Amino acid sequence: MSATTTNTYKTTFILDLRTSEDDSAKVLADLSEILSSIGAEVTSSDDQGVRDFARAADRRYTQGHVLEVYFSGPGSVPAALQEKLRLDKRVNRIFVQSV
Repeated sequence: MSATTTNTYKTTFILDLRTSEDDSAKVLADLSEILSSIGAEVTSSDDQGVRDFARAADRRYTQGHVLEVYFSGPGSVPAALQEKLRLDKRVNRIFVQSV
């Protein structure tokens, strides 16, 4: 019997690649590596491309690159992911949902 419960999550990342030399594929590879390092297993991902924001907080930043990543892991993974990416300038927003 497993001691930890495995949950399934859908995470939407809004990337700010204006000052980065990395493309979305490189960032996705880095995110997958980070998720693996904190005990999650990436099940699928979807690069949704550049999308305009409905309401832009900064008029110089009106669109972002959207990535959706589905993964499974223990309940501690979303908080650990937020903490790991807190200082990553390429990631503008992170939305984690339980599915």
